[in-house]
Amino acid sequence: MTEPRVVLVHGWGFGPEFWGPLRERLSRPDVSVADLGFFGGGHGLAPAELAAFCQAGGPVLAVGHSLGFLWLASQVTLPAGSFLAGINAFGCFAARPDFSAGVAPRLLGRMAQGLDRAALTVVNDFRTRCGGGALPAQTMPDSAALADGLQLLREGDARTALAGMGTNMAVLAAEDDPIVPPAMTKDSLPAAAALTWTQGGHLLPQTAPDTCVAFLNRCRQTMRERQP
Repeated sequence: MTEPRVVLVHGWGFGPEFWGPLRERLSRPDVSVADLGFFGGGHGLAPAELAAFCQAGGPVLAVGHSLGFLWLASQVTLPAGSFLAGINAFGCFAARPDFSAGVAPRLLGRMAQGLDRAALTVVNDFRTRCGGGALPAQTMPDSAALADGLQLLREGDARTALAGMGTNMAVLAAEDDPIVPPAMTKDSLPAAAALTWTQGGHLLPQTAPDTCVAFLNRCRQTMRERQP
């Protein structure tokens, strides 16, 4: 059986290096990573390259952490036979009339305004709330790319697209996630989504990499079993 291509997409305020602990444990070396450009880019597939990568060739196991999952679900058309895997993921982040479990849009707006004055402070405040470490003072965030990410968090809604994926999707979520609480996870994903719960906060690829690898191996096995 042909092994599916694998691509990893990080979340807001992080970069390709976020996947380090998980990549060290994956049993295959040919894993592609995205770089959404929050810190200048150039260390993985840029957004346009990522979309082209996903659409070219055979099925892909597309893995998104947090915003990365929403990006994949709303910005990319995956080839037939692909599988979408989310870690600390959601199909909608900001609250709206039919989604009360989301974050108040004004909070995202406040973060966006802060990018113009002190982008690194905004990023580090968020990383601290996630349970991650602050970036060095010499780090140069890309305010425009970060603002684009916040706009997707504020306006993005992939619930309809995800519902159309049927069983070609699974999510690993943390019951103690301070950014994506259980209610947001459940209410933003279709009932058909395979949902696995664990502990480890919002940064599961770093705090529970072995659990994440086991989850992705199950996703890969599902893809193998469905190959004609």
